[in-house]
Amino acid sequence: MKKIEAIIKPFKLDEVKEALHDVGIQGITVLEAKGFGRQKGHTELYRGAEYVVDFLPKVKIEVVIEDPPRTRCRCHPERGPDRPHR
Repeated sequence: MKKIEAIIKPFKLDEVKEALHDVGIQGITVLEAKGFGRQKGHTELYRGAEYVVDFLPKVKIEVVIEDPPRTRCRCHPERGPDRPHR
């Protein structure tokens, strides 16, 4: 099994959820999160005082999927490093 985690902007949630559904993902876990990085925060005014909002709202999505089936390799004794395929 594989666990996939993604942090996205909240307004992209419906689009991502629909895309996952289209490829057969049946269930996801969605968590509210806050973060900062390349995006800059903004300044807000509260009761006459300015303050900087560094952490921006985000959404964390977690998906657990099954490993894809492995393809079995059939060895050909007549082929090898000294007998390449022709």
